[in-house]
Amino acid sequence: MEYFYGPVPSRRLGFSLGVDLTPKKSCSFNCIYCQLQIVAEPRMKRSFFIDFAKFKDEFRAVLSKNPKIDYITLSGSGEPTLHKDLGKIIKALKEISDYQYPVAVITNASLLQRKKVRDELKEADLIIPSLDAPTAEIFKKINRPHPKINFYKIKKGCIKLRREFKGKIWLEIMLIKGVNDSLDSAHKFRKVIKRIKPDRVQLNLPVRPSAEENLVPDLKQVEKITEIIGQDVEVVAAFPKNKKLKQAKIREEEVLSYLRRRPATIDDLSSFLGINISELLKYLTQLKDKKKVKVKSEEGIKYFLIND
Repeated sequence: MEYFYGPVPSRRLGFSLGVDLTPKKSCSFNCIYCQLQIVAEPRMKRSFFIDFAKFKDEFRAVLSKNPKIDYITLSGSGEPTLHKDLGKIIKALKEISDYQYPVAVITNASLLQRKKVRDELKEADLIIPSLDAPTAEIFKKINRPHPKINFYKIKKGCIKLRREFKGKIWLEIMLIKGVNDSLDSAHKFRKVIKRIKPDRVQLNLPVRPSAEENLVPDLKQVEKITEIIGQDVEVVAAFPKNKKLKQAKIREEEVLSYLRRRPATIDDLSSFLGINISELLKYLTQLKDKKKVKVKSEEGIKYFLIND
């Protein structure tokens, strides 16, 4: 599949059918915590990336397998709002699936300043914009944006989205050790959040491997930040383990397709593929011996990554 992956176990969305609209690492940011670990020049120009007819055919093929889906999620390996005509794409997903599944868009919020982008996003049910910084200085340190992206316009874009969008908005903040995890930052976040008025605030932690190391803040500090920010705040928890897994045939392309988009623990892959851990571990060891995957530890947890 070129445009779809999963459904994958998501820490926030249950079983999420991923939709990948952009070429790998096509993004307006170059975040220090990015899982793709590829340095690229940020971009702002929106383009058409997909073959729309092929996109719809792939989606029908996915649905024909009757997978368990809690959300259809536009995210993938780049910034989804860089794709033009998002409204048309979201409508197609809903019409083809007979409106069975809610559609979520995970965005870095960089293009929400544009009314056309906000209008296209109105077709979604849930929008999860990121705001990793309470100030322009911290924003540049964490997100390393395209030079033309303005932090204050991003804030205004989020505020305007809340006024215009009728669905749910969950604001995500990635906490980075020594950069945006001070109590002073927490108080500043609280002020910004009051203006945006999201339905929920989710504090995320950079636990997956990235180009930078030692990014996870102290958990006691995270608890203090949660208290300061206040109501409707949650720290994103790990996806619950599925203990009763059927035996299924392991397909190499499914494993590699998943890992191209995000590093994964053995539990992630086990839940995604529906395969018990012992069998999967044997298979991953074979892929490692073939140098198709590699292993990296973060905070004592082993992650499997594509070996580019």
